[in-house]
Amino acid sequence: MRVIWERGEATAKEIQEALPGERHYNSVLTIIRVLERKGHLTHRAEGKAHVYRARARPEKAQGRVLSHLIEQLFGGSAAAMVLHLVETGDLTEEDLREVREQMAARSQASKTASAKPKNGGPK
Repeated sequence: MRVIWERGEATAKEIQEALPGERHYNSVLTIIRVLERKGHLTHRAEGKAHVYRARARPEKAQGRVLSHLIEQLFGGSAAAMVLHLVETGDLTEEDLREVREQMAARSQASKTASAKPKNGGPK
């Protein structure tokens, strides 16, 4: 998916060439077909080749996949997932600092939004 999001659209051969390592063309095509069957990709014919593109923006697709992952592996608990990342060392101190900053900014934006008067304020 990342290759297609970065390029906008690509053929199976272009996707194969962009992937790291030696990927067999048929293996890449199988994954593409599964992604298309699940509604993540669509294609148009261009000569003998199919040109694939994503059906959703990365943020939307990532959100759907992450929600599914949290539900299936962590019993619906995002906190359990984050704690797992912390315990395994997958979140660095820099990552945690960035998360704290994002949470503080989100909290501040929420406070600012709730402090605004409704309907243009008092008359």
